[in-house]
Amino acid sequence: MGRLLLSGLLALILSSTVAIVAGDVCWASSKEQGAVVVGEQTAPETFRAQPAFRRSTLTGFTRARRSMTLVSEESGRVEKVVADVGDTLGEDGLFAVLDTTFIELDLVGNRADQQRLKSDYDYYRKEMERYRRLVKTKNAAQSTLDSNVRAHQAALQQLRAKQVEERVLMERMERFTLQGPQGWQVITRYIEPGEWVTKGEKVAELGQYDVLLVPYALTSSEYSLLKDKNDPIELRLTDLGITVQARVARVSPGFDNQTRKIPVDLEIVEGDFAFRGGLRTELVLDLPDPNGAVMVPASALVKAYEEYFLITPEGDRVGVVYLGGTRDHMRRVTGENVHAGDEFKLHPVQ
Repeated sequence: MGRLLLSGLLALILSSTVAIVAGDVCWASSKEQGAVVVGEQTAPETFRAQPAFRRSTLTGFTRARRSMTLVSEESGRVEKVVADVGDTLGEDGLFAVLDTTFIELDLVGNRADQQRLKSDYDYYRKEMERYRRLVKTKNAAQSTLDSNVRAHQAALQQLRAKQVEERVLMERMERFTLQGPQGWQVITRYIEPGEWVTKGEKVAELGQYDVLLVPYALTSSEYSLLKDKNDPIELRLTDLGITVQARVARVSPGFDNQTRKIPVDLEIVEGDFAFRGGLRTELVLDLPDPNGAVMVPASALVKAYEEYFLITPEGDRVGVVYLGGTRDHMRRVTGENVHAGDEFKLHPVQ
């Protein structure tokens, strides 16, 4: 009996010892796991504030790259007009032809006078040579020779004058054909066949539409942004619903006295549409916000008592003024102590 009691007591002591050891192991394991959890804690996720931009949309209208007024250099009746409004001038640039009846008659008269003067010139030349021989043999007076020399020189001068007059008439004849630059289009036509036009009268307005020009008036900041732009300039043709590329054609060194803006002309060289004037275009420029506003994620804003804050990585609150949001979950804010590039928590604890 005593032996049985001793065996039971030993078994009880042994089981208690095992339980205590197991408890120590479990507590140590739990402590080690707790140390691992604490070691895995990372720094809070942050972001940097981005500068906010103000979108400026400018509207312009296309026009011809160059334009000109075609003017008649001669007076006459319009014989025919070969180009109408919207037509493109051919390789010869022919637009209209004036009646050349009278100028042709003048040429006929001029050439008849030249023939007569050539005959007179030849006659006086022969007479001059004959009287020179007679004077040498003292069979004619010197005064008679002098008269023939003067007549010969007069016929020569008159003949040369008529030759110059013929060249003038031929040049005028060419100007009875009204021509413009090859490939230009007729914008406005002022004359009709059978109509009488006078020298200096406008007959048509022509334009070069193989390249389109779009004039804009830009502020200094808008022009600086456009000048420093590395990417191609994009213009939206709102009437056609397409976007085309453009480039700066010319910039005026002056400025408009009323708008205080810089005249800048953009040109469209190519595009899959009919080139013409009057197409509405839009130029979109993203300018830095003049008030120093920045863009931040919506998750970074903390709202408390109708006020908004951003939280620094150190946990400090920075007050901001909420200006609005965008569709990409970004918010526009401004603050005295908030600048582009400043770092804040992305998901602060509220």
